[in-house]
Amino acid sequence: MEIEVPGTFLEDVAFLDLETVKTPIGGGLLMPNGETLRRRWSIALAGVARDGLITIVDANNERHGLGEIGEALSGASSVVYCATREFDEMICLGRFTNARRAHLPYPRFPAVPGAEDFNWVNVKRPEAPIWRGEDIPSREVPAGLFDGRRTAVLVHLLRDVVELILMAGNPSPGCASWCTGVLVDYQSACDALEV
Repeated sequence: MEIEVPGTFLEDVAFLDLETVKTPIGGGLLMPNGETLRRRWSIALAGVARDGLITIVDANNERHGLGEIGEALSGASSVVYCATREFDEMICLGRFTNARRAHLPYPRFPAVPGAEDFNWVNVKRPEAPIWRGEDIPSREVPAGLFDGRRTAVLVHLLRDVVELILMAGNPSPGCASWCTGVLVDYQSACDALEV
């Protein structure tokens, strides 16, 4: 799905957000510290803003979805995201284990093609947070994908992406106005998603 963004924001920079679910690892994975990892994070949805478009990727088929994310990011000078412990970056690189353990030194899980070649930029949230309307809380996204709240999950993802544009994309006034509308008005977000 592609959404045209009015106005302009930084060209040649990709703004990325992921929604993920836990996936079993058949037989587990023995990590470098000797522990066995039994589940990993898998990309369910991704939002990529680049060159005036926001692309929403459904990664239900993981291999196909990772390829689509790679295509959406391809040629970008940088990939901008906002995450604790480089979560989005390490998931795309196939190196994330869990929140309390070191990242793997090499890709062990399915990865976005070409992810190792990107310049990854993890931006920090501003001290004065950007206000946004209510949607599904981040911790409920995995369940929401399967319990009838998929539209709310899509709104949440779109809002995460437009928040990145507002934080780090140097949006034009028209772009900033549209992004703000999507952030504060649920129906505006649904209209943009055509859901």
